[in-house]
Amino acid sequence: MIISCRGDNEQLLKEADLDIFNLSKKVLREKKHISFRRSLKDTLKNFPTSLKFFASRNKTSKVYIAIIISGGMGDILRQKDALFDILEIFPEAVIDLYGKTYRRFFSDVGNIRFVFGRYFIGFSRSKYDIIIDYFSSDNVTSGICDLTINSSKTNDLVRFKKDFEDIKKRYNNLFDFNSQYSFQKKALNEGLNFNSVAKLTAGVKDFKKISLPLDFKEQDISKFGLCKSVKYITFQHGWGDKGYVPGVVQPATHLWETKNWIELFKEIKNTLPEYKIVQIGLASPYIDHVDVNLVGKTSFDEFCSVIKYSSLHVDTDCGCVHIAKAVKTKVIVLFGPSNAKYVGYDDNINIVSTSCRDCFVINKWYESCVRGFQSPICMQSIKPNFVVNVIREFFQK
Repeated sequence: MIISCRGDNEQLLKEADLDIFNLSKKVLREKKHISFRRSLKDTLKNFPTSLKFFASRNKTSKVYIAIIISGGMGDILRQKDALFDILEIFPEAVIDLYGKTYRRFFSDVGNIRFVFGRYFIGFSRSKYDIIIDYFSSDNVTSGICDLTINSSKTNDLVRFKKDFEDIKKRYNNLFDFNSQYSFQKKALNEGLNFNSVAKLTAGVKDFKKISLPLDFKEQDISKFGLCKSVKYITFQHGWGDKGYVPGVVQPATHLWETKNWIELFKEIKNTLPEYKIVQIGLASPYIDHVDVNLVGKTSFDEFCSVIKYSSLHVDTDCGCVHIAKAVKTKVIVLFGPSNAKYVGYDDNINIVSTSCRDCFVINKWYESCVRGFQSPICMQSIKPNFVVNVIREFFQK
């Protein structure tokens, strides 16, 4: 569900749309060029595993798949979701994982044989029947996969290749694009979003099914003063390990200002005093009026358990939103630079900026406002009193 925080300023939105369209022309999604030096570096870094790889022989009866992962927690979870669907087609496939980010997320995939740095694929590409490649040269992740099918040695591979060719014919307009921005627009016109694109471009026909498989062990969180029966609201003021430290680290463009969180918590204390406020994350400063500060104090399993039993999670467009989705916790998400229709979940409450938005398809969009504003007007337009009213309405329902 998408909620606009105030009436649209049509003129600002038109100007923003034109600016972002022109800027996005410079950012094409191209296959990452992998130099010999980069490939050699990853080979030496994983030398024992690399030797085992080259010494192993592929069995003709097996399907061998490489998946090259990219992005943050949410991106990885959705890429894993696509892999799970492909494993329904090739349940006995041998999987090699490229890119060690969030390797923990794949601990429940029993088919994984080796894990490499992503550039090792420069030496190993010819050894695979299928290459599922989410990595791109522009460092912008829109869920697009560069799928390569190298083999027709089994009937399942023949069918998979034919199904993918049918997908490309059905969405021919989508596969022909000149920028991330035009791709996103085409996808939305086709009724697609990040989740379905991550699957469709990887050759998955049933791309509307979203499960976000997450492997974690449920933990006892009583040591934090929390449990299933305690009413509490979780929030994060950071972005993975890129937390906002005033005077030291410049906040990412899609983060809400500290003063807004403080104002929001004051209002929650006044109107919803029965709910504790719990701050979570890997790195960010303590915010006034928080009852329990767990920043950097939990294991991954504890972190997931805290979110799982939260009455509500409030966040900007960050990895915690996807973890909350995976553990079935309701989320209110504040959207600025990223497109809520494209990256958001319909069953969340998505609050969108109505002054400017959707520039996350521009390279380095998270470091500074792509339109040159010192403080992004997209996030400025979302006010604490509006958010607290949405929270109150949620609990009333």
